[in-house]
Amino acid sequence: MEVKLNIGVREGRISKFVVLLRSGFRVKAQVGCSVKDFLCGQLGLTTEYYETRILTLFLNSKPVDNPETAQIHDGATLALSAAMPGLVGATMRRGGHYGRMRGSITHADDNQACAGSTGWVTLKLFNLILKELGPCFLNQGVSLDSKVLQDFFSEQGGDLLPDIQKIVWRDQEIDPKNILSIAWPQELIFLKIT
Repeated sequence: MEVKLNIGVREGRISKFVVLLRSGFRVKAQVGCSVKDFLCGQLGLTTEYYETRILTLFLNSKPVDNPETAQIHDGATLALSAAMPGLVGATMRRGGHYGRMRGSITHADDNQACAGSTGWVTLKLFNLILKELGPCFLNQGVSLDSKVLQDFFSEQGGDLLPDIQKIVWRDQEIDPKNILSIAWPQELIFLKIT
């Protein structure tokens, strides 16, 4: 069972915390589905957002051309990006004209995922996707390695204290200034920011 950390912040301040998500975060999900079904069906992204904003996808470090057939499995890492600049960006874009240039590194569809089972998926958000979706994920709650939280609050905690209204750590409310002295366990922390 994960340790829970709930943070209540002043209105409009949740965006200060999205940097926590840069190195990735985990979500529990039904695996064995396509990338598109995972994003739109389980995470609740609209089809319009998926089609117009998420132009580059990497599944387990390999670019994905067909999110409708690429399968999510337990332990998968999925990286999402808006359009990236330059030739590299054009080459990595799903369905792009230059996709043939990266054929040897493109994700190959597989049928190894176990449909309907529960597993963990690591999400990584980049550029505009991080800025736009990060607050939503923090509001719903994400699982992070405790080291990420420890480093974040060690480096930025003092600057964030005026924005924090309430902290509930391990189901007990604590004074916000005590966030700087928490003894972080070496396990996943379920973080929710409202």
